[in-house]
Amino acid sequence: MALYKEGERKTVKQREVRMESDKIASQFNSAASEYDKQRELFIPCFDDYYGIVQTFLEFNRPEVQTVLDLGAGTGLLAMYVKQVFPNASYVLVDLADQMLEIARKRFTGCENVKYEINDYSESLPESAFDLIISALSIHHLNESQKQSLYKNIFKKLNRNGCFINLDQFNAESEKLNEFYTKSWYERIKNKVGKSEENSWLARRELDKENTVSQTIEMLRESGFRDAECIYQYMKFAVIVAFR
Repeated sequence: MALYKEGERKTVKQREVRMESDKIASQFNSAASEYDKQRELFIPCFDDYYGIVQTFLEFNRPEVQTVLDLGAGTGLLAMYVKQVFPNASYVLVDLADQMLEIARKRFTGCENVKYEINDYSESLPESAFDLIISALSIHHLNESQKQSLYKNIFKKLNRNGCFINLDQFNAESEKLNEFYTKSWYERIKNKVGKSEENSWLARRELDKENTVSQTIEMLRESGFRDAECIYQYMKFAVIVAFR
């Protein structure tokens, strides 16, 4: 005998996903005030990681008038992109309202930046975009959520639109992945205090990382004609995909 009927099973699954989203929002709201400082400490390749996005956009110079930032948090990635496209219109989406509040302060006086408290894994804004970006967010989603999201991102991009994802990834081999994770943890312990270390450990519990190759395959299955990794340092990589 089945434990749940089909409709009940779907409801239970939706409830589990909702609880996971609430957990993510709570975790990042609690870290909002220290998030930018922690990110610089937690990411060993911080300058190159964000800088490569600017370098790529400046070299490629796509026609960008509209930008969507998924899991925008404090607006850190949007800030880097805005330096390249200062006159574009921006929509910053995040579950954590306190993170977006810091983004509002970052972009005080910028009428071309809008904010949306929403779970982007469930729905995206109605309009289409020239550029969709995300940093260290999508790895919190499960496999089916990621595949669904990539399809939705593809649909929301204008012709020749671009998707840039900065995220954490597993290594292709278990041995290398263990090395990456251990090296990262040792760096954290040597760089920060106990409270920051505990914050990092709590966030790691939310991670559901894929490999770079798995992600590129999902993007291509979602319709993207080009999908490549343009930068990688251990677990941190930047993937670019074009519609």
